Amino acid sequence: MGAIARRFTIVAWSCIVVLLVTGILKTQSGFLLSTGSGYGQLLLAKHLMFAGMIVIGLVITFAVAPRLKALAPAPGSPPPAALVSAGQRLELLSAVNTMLGLAVLLVVAVL
Repeated sequence: MGAIARRFTIVAWSCIVVLLVTGILKTQSGFLLSTGSGYGQLLLAKHLMFAGMIVIGLVITFAVAPRLKALAPAPGSPPPAALVSAGQRLELLSAVNTMLGLAVLLVVAVL
């Protein structure tokens, strides 16, 4: 699982960088942080949700995943309670990130 997680992390962060750069380049200069129109408000909401996704991704990558790795039991040993707790935190953060991603897609469809 560790090898799969590392590969996924590389692909995920690469996609985030591409989305961030292309989103900034494609956004008209007057609308990047504009709230003066309905379009600008939706765009700002999308940007804030995307920023939230990045923050959650950073927490998963640099806090939760290393904790899971450090708490992994030896083969045949039962998992410690802290590992179960960290796994639940990962599930919750992943679910929130998925919901934010779906909300971003919905806003993009409206735009």
